Amino acid sequence: MAVSYYDMKKSASKFREDHGLGVKDPINIKGLLIKLKVLSIFKPLASDISGMAIRTQSLRFLLINSNNTIGRQNYTVLHELYHLFVQEDFNSSICYVESSAKKNSTDRDAEYFASYALLPELGILDMIPNQELTINRISLSTILDIEQYYSCSRAALLNTLRDLKLINDNKYQEYSQNVIQNAKIYGYDDSLYKSGNHNLFIGDYAKLANILFDKDVISESHYMSLMRDIGFNPE
Repeated sequence: MAVSYYDMKKSASKFREDHGLGVKDPINIKGLLIKLKVLSIFKPLASDISGMAIRTQSLRFLLINSNNTIGRQNYTVLHELYHLFVQEDFNSSICYVESSAKKNSTDRDAEYFASYALLPELGILDMIPNQELTINRISLSTILDIEQYYSCSRAALLNTLRDLKLINDNKYQEYSQNVIQNAKIYGYDDSLYKSGNHNLFIGDYAKLANILFDKDVISESHYMSLMRDIGFNPE
């Protein structure tokens, strides 16, 4: 593994610790965004964009593509949080859907960070029965338990399992098939594997708009325009 991979594992562990997350705890993504005071907007975007982030002295902002599955969105949020809270000298970025070979070193670091922050290795290993802790022995039931607990995509989990030498490429391909169907067969909610959070806003956007309007800083028409942007019609 590249040095940056291990650096990002350390950064992810510190990030989790700094924000009150144990070494095995799942992340409540929406709760974390509220705690970090990150203004976050989830909207349908073009298929080649996962999200974007902007950081100024007074604002941290995320835009996430709600057309992606919920599991993928959770990964993207942590990818962008790397830019906002870990990367030095950051201003803004757009996260495009492209192969790792085409990504720059900063985006690869963000991917490593997101993977380890979302899926802590100790937590994963703790959920795998001892008899399955060898290559290609992990069961579909265990995979479903892990991804539901950590609210991750199938691809993110399989990548981690492959890094841990618990599956090979053939098993990776096998478990990449019929994800929603198998989740239903095993009695799991399939919302994790579908798009969602359309037009969700997290943060104090509406509160600030109301404060500014109440103090006559912005006009009524400006206020109504701002509120319509988050799907609320003041009329």
